[in-house]
Amino acid sequence: MNSLRRLGSLRALWLALVVTLALWLATTRWSAMAGLVGDLRPLPLALLIGASCLLLVPNAVFWTLALRSMGQQPRYTTVLVVSARALLTRYVPGGIWYAAGRGTLLRRHGIPMAASATAGGLELALGAPMAVVVGMVLLAVAGELAAWVAVVAVTALLVGLTVGGSLIDRLMTRWARRNGDEAPSIPRSATLLKLAAVLVGYWLAIGTLFWAYLEVVGPTALQWSRTVGAFGVSWGIGFFTLFAPQGIGVFEGALVTVLDWGTDAVLLVAGFRAVLLARDLLLTVVAELLVRRGRDES
Repeated sequence: MNSLRRLGSLRALWLALVVTLALWLATTRWSAMAGLVGDLRPLPLALLIGASCLLLVPNAVFWTLALRSMGQQPRYTTVLVVSARALLTRYVPGGIWYAAGRGTLLRRHGIPMAASATAGGLELALGAPMAVVVGMVLLAVAGELAAWVAVVAVTALLVGLTVGGSLIDRLMTRWARRNGDEAPSIPRSATLLKLAAVLVGYWLAIGTLFWAYLEVVGPTALQWSRTVGAFGVSWGIGFFTLFAPQGIGVFEGALVTVLDWGTDAVLLVAGFRAVLLARDLLLTVVAELLVRRGRDES
């Protein structure tokens, strides 16, 4: 409990520092920032927000595959709508509330919390490592990283996926016993590899969206593999930095460092979060309207 309190205090301190730095950058570098986004066009930005909605598709595929591998039979459309309805819980401090929110909503559709907890745990356990590995491979392709480093990373990931099932099984069995629940069946290595493949598609998609965002708001053309690779590595680093909620501040700092950009670009990179926030608000409204319409028709 004390460690959780210390982590919470550290997160609050970090957020205060990030806000202070953001205000400092906005006041001292405003002219440079205005120059970076001076040619911003509303229509391409609106198209980016629309395209970002598609990122929920592989996310829902991941959860559907994970739940079905545990003997559950959720409809993909149900998981998709539930995922959209729970999006705003991503902004609650703690890092687990998105999975918990989806689990709560899925329970109304007959999916036990233990199975949802396992799916959420798999997403948390695989998401960031996959982002880093995909990023390292792309940076190697772009010539920014030695090829052998990327090969070692991919090999380590594949080994972890093939032997990780038994470890996850033990952890979830212990968790279920502690909470008085029945332990769900854990996906086998073949399923873990499928889930990893879905995450590869997800990180390529969100990285490409970020690259497109910079193409719209940035002043110069950027190399796709270098940009998407840097995005994956930086986002993964931000995830592993527990004191930074959603990696805020850490992701931006890591990315401008990897790409060797100046501090003027930090707020430009941070603006991508605004695109995702607009996406989350839009999808939440659409999902709630669909649910209400379904209730009215029934």
